[in-house]
Amino acid sequence: MRAERDIIQSRTSADEAADEVTEPKPPGPTAVARPSGGGGPHPRPGMLLGVLVYCGLVIAVIGTLGTPLIPTIAAAQHVSLDSAQWLLTLTLLTGAASTPLIGRLGDGPHRRTVMLAGLGAVAVGSVLSATANGFAQLLVGRGLMGVGMGLMPLALALARDLLPPHKLVPGVAALSITVATGAGLGYPLSGLLADTFDYHAGFWVAAALAAAAMAAVLVVVPGRASARTARGRVDLRGAVLFAAALSPVLLALSEGESWGWLSPAVIALLVGGIGCGVAWALVELRTDNPLIELKYLAARPVLIADVCAALAGFGMFNAMTLINRLAQAPTSTGYGFGASPAVLGLVILPLSAGTVLASRWSRWLGPRTGGGRGLLLCGLMAVALALFGLAVSHDHLVELGAATFLFGVGIGLAFAAMPALIMGAVPPHETGSATSFNQVLRTAGGSVGSALGAALLAAHTPAGSVEPTNSGYTMAFVVAGGVCALAALAALALPGTPSAATRPMGAARRTELETMEEESAGSTAAGLIMAEDVRS
Repeated sequence: MRAERDIIQSRTSADEAADEVTEPKPPGPTAVARPSGGGGPHPRPGMLLGVLVYCGLVIAVIGTLGTPLIPTIAAAQHVSLDSAQWLLTLTLLTGAASTPLIGRLGDGPHRRTVMLAGLGAVAVGSVLSATANGFAQLLVGRGLMGVGMGLMPLALALARDLLPPHKLVPGVAALSITVATGAGLGYPLSGLLADTFDYHAGFWVAAALAAAAMAAVLVVVPGRASARTARGRVDLRGAVLFAAALSPVLLALSEGESWGWLSPAVIALLVGGIGCGVAWALVELRTDNPLIELKYLAARPVLIADVCAALAGFGMFNAMTLINRLAQAPTSTGYGFGASPAVLGLVILPLSAGTVLASRWSRWLGPRTGGGRGLLLCGLMAVALALFGLAVSHDHLVELGAATFLFGVGIGLAFAAMPALIMGAVPPHETGSATSFNQVLRTAGGSVGSALGAALLAAHTPAGSVEPTNSGYTMAFVVAGGVCALAALAALALPGTPSAATRPMGAARRTELETMEEESAGSTAAGLIMAEDVRS
């Protein structure tokens, strides 16, 4: 553990020195204290914030678009629901594989260009989906739309660099609320479109929203949005190998239940992904400017945060998959509610409220519960409590709505703590890549949880029936709750007062931490909703 202590001690010293530099005593009337690397305040900060909030809404709404449309598309394209599920699987794979590269490309003076390119990919993908006559074109379109999953960190980075100090913290709060709220609002909107119009209408709406976002960014965001310089050449080899390692594994986990866990295709995907993962790790260790600095991931706070992210992602994504299927199961099963996509959207909506409230509570609760460790424990236990509660009783839609609210609380607390833990163990310039890797692990854990949830339901489906027994849902909720409880046990290995969460820090550093906490909670809320499995 000596190496870990050295990293944390050097990190603490560097932060304290940075705070002394960025907080002169006391500033004069014209002095402005900004986060390092900023390009100067925007001349119209209100308009800039409005554009970034709108982009956040577009990203969140488009991310949730495909889920309620799956049954409609399956019927219109004459494909099975398992095949139609690729509309979500491919979007998730594209987003998870591209997020680190997008963040790396946006680290420097070209953030507006990267933002425009990402929104352009979403717009093109939406048009391809809207004009598709065949299922293959739909898949290509949804894959391009998945690029939008990696854009929200760029919007937050633009806010950090371009908003004046007095608007920075409220601006970050507004953006974080937009992400969580947009994720919850996008689901009922998609359900309404699915119930009222042909499925093409939803993709046309997405294309219009993305095109308007591009125009707004082009007009309002300055061309050189950041004064910081790029950190050398982009690690393209690492990016390709990372995608080659992650995508086959996530695909095998997503499709293992339908293809068969011992099928040649699943085994080949897992072996190929693991092999590419080993090659990626070797490349990253030998590259001067790697996509992700692996040496910092061994520090105990980062390692435990990553383990908890994977386990919590497992439980949370599993839970949302189960709620989704339970709500839409026909009433003839004796336990289902036969909910329409619009009604299902209302059941999911409390997730946003819980996330927003908990992200605010975390600032008060953290210092009173032992810092990041206490927040992480509270969040994980909230999710476990909701899952065990559903295992005991899931007879009313109100119970499902209450559970999604508790899931939101768990997201807001647990995933707000993880950036604090990571920031205490890695240098400032590596914070982005370390937190991106943490988010990828949530996605990977979520894929495992979603696949296992579907496998448990399949194991409790009687021969000749298409719907599982009620005991299948009970067992699946118990397993998901148990995994979240294991994550809470792992969090106990953390020190009670993580350095990044409790030591005094200056305004610039505190603003950066709050920004990452909000980003972490909000992006996870959007990811949970987007990546649900919807199968009748």
